[in-house]
Amino acid sequence: MRAIITINDNINSVNPIAESIAQKMNFCIVKANDTENINTFIDEIDAALIIVGLDNNSQIQKYLNSLREVRIPYIFVKTGQQAAINTIVLPITNLLEDREKGQFAQSFSRHYNAPIVIYKPNDYGTKAEANIAAIESLLEKVDIKPSIIQGKKDSLKIEYEATLQAEKHDNPLIIISASRDYGLDDILFGPKERKNIKQSKYPIMLINPRGDLYSLCD
Repeated sequence: MRAIITINDNINSVNPIAESIAQKMNFCIVKANDTENINTFIDEIDAALIIVGLDNNSQIQKYLNSLREVRIPYIFVKTGQQAAINTIVLPITNLLEDREKGQFAQSFSRHYNAPIVIYKPNDYGTKAEANIAAIESLLEKVDIKPSIIQGKKDSLKIEYEATLQAEKHDNPLIIISASRDYGLDDILFGPKERKNIKQSKYPIMLINPRGDLYSLCD
């Protein structure tokens, strides 16, 4: 049986959402005291997901730094956030690795019988459209038809727009990608995912980009 790792589970919303996902997906729950040697721990227990509880926003960057290399998704939850997942909010950018969001959206949609809402960026190019088409094709195989909302922001800001708009949806889980690398602005002001987590009223799942998906394609 695969496992969910919970970190900082004294936050009152961590265990309810972990128990909900574990029941839906037939996972067990294993508590971790911190993120030290997290990749070794993931392998040892065959973990599929990490859930991180946040006491306050000052902790966000610490966890982002320590989880940047994990190959499984991780969900940030704050005190008082709901355990129910009734909608999957899926902002898609022009980056190739965004296609990987589709498989996780598909899994949660199937297990929770939750609709998927794709936020499409207001881009000039066609890369985001191609990513959305690829995800639609993946979802079509399991008879899931997402709804698509045309965003006002481009690929750089569509995830933040979707995060702010999430309250329009029923108990959403927001799925975003972590930054490939930290540039100077990310180091000085924080990466875009920190801003999303800080502002979100709902759980956010992060997926670390896989280098093998884009190193030869960009």
